[in-house]
Amino acid sequence: MRIQHNIEAMNANRQLNITGGTLAKSARNLSSGYKINVAADDAAGLSISEKMRKQVRGLTQASVNSEDGISMIQIADGALSEVHDMIDRCLELSVQASNGTNSASDREKIQDEINQIITEIDMIKERTKFNEINVLKGIGVYAPDRIERNMFPVGSLPDWVECPSIKYENEQDGKTVFSEKYTGTNKAGQNGTFTAASLDFADYAANKSDLYGKGFSTTCCTCNNYYCVEFTRGTGPLPPIQSGTSYIYQLGIDNINTASDLIDAILDLTQYNGTPGHPANHYTELVKDPTNPNKLWVYDNRPGIRPTPRSDMGLFAAGVMYEQEVVIPGSHENSQQLALQVGADTGNQMILKMAVISSHALGIDNVDVRGGFIYERQVVRTSTGEHRRLTVEVSGADQAIRAFSSAKDKVSKERSRLGAYQNRLEHTVNNLDNVVENTTAAESQIRDTDMATEMVQYSNKNILLQAGQAMLSQANQSRQGILSLLSA
Repeated sequence: MRIQHNIEAMNANRQLNITGGTLAKSARNLSSGYKINVAADDAAGLSISEKMRKQVRGLTQASVNSEDGISMIQIADGALSEVHDMIDRCLELSVQASNGTNSASDREKIQDEINQIITEIDMIKERTKFNEINVLKGIGVYAPDRIERNMFPVGSLPDWVECPSIKYENEQDGKTVFSEKYTGTNKAGQNGTFTAASLDFADYAANKSDLYGKGFSTTCCTCNNYYCVEFTRGTGPLPPIQSGTSYIYQLGIDNINTASDLIDAILDLTQYNGTPGHPANHYTELVKDPTNPNKLWVYDNRPGIRPTPRSDMGLFAAGVMYEQEVVIPGSHENSQQLALQVGADTGNQMILKMAVISSHALGIDNVDVRGGFIYERQVVRTSTGEHRRLTVEVSGADQAIRAFSSAKDKVSKERSRLGAYQNRLEHTVNNLDNVVENTTAAESQIRDTDMATEMVQYSNKNILLQAGQAMLSQANQSRQGILSLLSA
């Protein structure tokens, strides 16, 4: 029997310490609900679990972000729904105003209501917000488009509106050329025979209404310039449209009843430095026939000069040539673009292009049902395949109907786009919630304690701990026999 070392007790104590540590770990797992409480419990499992936790928390917030985006879209759609109703009312009023049974005062009252509705549309744009963010207001300072007019250059054949009520002769390739001869005195006092074309307005009184939006044009014979005279509704001349030394003269003919008076008005309209019938200081001149007050001569004031017949220089057209319109874009309200973070990682964004709803954006800021007739130029293809430009009369009420119909289409398009965004976000939320649920389940498998299994282990270790304590006590008791021997 040994007294220096109690091997049995040492072994029992070592086993007891192991069991105690295991029991303490089991108790920690049971009390926390986790089987990984420190990195030493499962180093690899801890790393995987933390990545999953990061993903779950990020996706949970992304779901909240998407729900916020849906809320913003719903606010915008609600406002657009109201704008839809307001435009419908304006369209109804425009149709009412276009009826010929309404007096001027009736249209005035209709316009007053339309103005109030348009003002409210702009106010809705200002007041519709989500978290103090304007959802229908664009970004940037508005400045209108600027229109510059450029005359047709030499070498190109401009379009014109044919004017059959004006009689003319000597067509070549569908256009009248300076091929007649006018004998008389030009504006410079020179006598001679001049290359000319003539216009006969004998049918003016009977066909006056056919001349609205029509007229005649010609070019100077040796330069790049041209002029045209266009007959319009209203009375008297309008300020000419000018580009360099090219002009479009417009003459209101409502108060002109005879062909002779019309020719006098044309001569007065086209005067240059007080000289009637001398448009834009061109070589082209106009004069009333001394023997026929219904006939107007257009001629080159240089004796013996005859323009080349197949070029556009010197060509004469009993119709109106139009200038080209070049639109110089202004600065506009641009749609706000909001980036929704709909994922847990960088780049997981969805861009929302919000609507811009204002009277200008909808094209209804200048609507006026009280307006009279204006001319719209439309290009149509004839039965022979040629393109001709026609002039169509459009009233203010007709323009309003067209403007509000177009505005309704624009609002519908915006609502459709926002609705598509909302549907997409709802699918996004559903997917995010699904990923969060399944990722959480996977993380739980790694990190959470199985309470039933852990309780079995705890009970087992607790019994082993008690057994170890008993064995340690027995091992210590076995040494008592040595004392008996020594006392004997």
